[in-house]
Amino acid sequence: MSAPVPEGTEAFAAVPHADPAAVAPLWRRFQETGACTAYQRLEWAQCLVAHLCPPRRGVPLILEIRRAGDAVMLLPLVQRRHRGVRIVEALDLGVCDYAAPLLAPGFAPGAGEAAAIWRVVLRALPPCDLLRLARIPEALGPVANPLALLPEARPIALTASGVALEGDPDTLLKRVCSASFHRDLQRRAKRLDGRATVRLVVAEGEAEIAELFETLAAQRRERFREIGRHEPLDLPGTAAFYRAAALSGAETGSVRVFGLKADDAWIATAYGLVHGGAFHGTILAMAGEPWRTFAPGLLIAARIMVWARAQGLTYFDFTVGAQTYKNGFRPEARALLGLAVPLTLRGRAALALERAAEAIRNSLERRPALSDRVRRSVRWLRRRGSRAQGPTDEN
Repeated sequence: MSAPVPEGTEAFAAVPHADPAAVAPLWRRFQETGACTAYQRLEWAQCLVAHLCPPRRGVPLILEIRRAGDAVMLLPLVQRRHRGVRIVEALDLGVCDYAAPLLAPGFAPGAGEAAAIWRVVLRALPPCDLLRLARIPEALGPVANPLALLPEARPIALTASGVALEGDPDTLLKRVCSASFHRDLQRRAKRLDGRATVRLVVAEGEAEIAELFETLAAQRRERFREIGRHEPLDLPGTAAFYRAAALSGAETGSVRVFGLKADDAWIATAYGLVHGGAFHGTILAMAGEPWRTFAPGLLIAARIMVWARAQGLTYFDFTVGAQTYKNGFRPEARALLGLAVPLTLRGRAALALERAAEAIRNSLERRPALSDRVRRSVRWLRRRGSRAQGPTDEN
């Protein structure tokens, strides 16, 4: 017998699918005329399943939510094991900044309907220990995210941020940036222009996209080795995923790769997604000496912002994180939520350990001197490991 539905809601049913291709026409309709984020587009999800699920032993689980027989929502999930714990989570695997469903055109569930949908989601899950969704935005454009309406959803420390794009592209930066930051950008750009011919390149065609992506990957790896941080692009399948997504999204313009070129040198590169009138910055990289003094990362971000406005986009999304380079653009912060539902004793134990580790991280953040010592030790160990292993190339 199905669970009772709260008054004022309709009965929902969940139909599981093992592959995005099984609901591809429906998925495309929802992403183009309904509501979702850029990270739930079909091209992105298909590349994720092809390149990241095999090395991480993830099994896709796409839940199609129906109301009175009509599809009203898709919820992309993935099943995997981590240290013996069976986890179901958003179809993310480290490459999606937001967790969200895709909603049918005109479907805007309220809190009661969201709760009813959540019950059928829980009943449709395969045997698992923990259901976990992270980085849930509160809204999908003008529509509330039903995941954010659930009582289980709680604010998390991580936030997103972005800037509204309005008016003339040529004067955008003066309006968006703080006065001192805008002066600094102009000064650096002028110095760079005095040294080389500088232009922003928006990659077009397979060869140019591939060239710029390889440059971006090389710049990121060099910088991360330099500071002793782990480079996510070196994880199995990750670089291949981003490369494939850039190529598959080129036709629709949903994925863009950029380069800032000074004469014949690529001095900065960037990777982003376009969806729903917004540009979402995903990866930013830059060359080292002798270009670092010009802050090429800031310059390419500023030029992409102007490009985005010239394309008619109305929002520049810095996505997650509070990196200091964003501050000069005066972005507005947006809350993100998360939820975790343990479904077995093993799931409860795993969640308790995760929360204890999070408490330790938060404690370190409140003690900057100790936190800095820990980070220096970790960077030293990673640099030693990197030198011992040598460079990693992924084909």
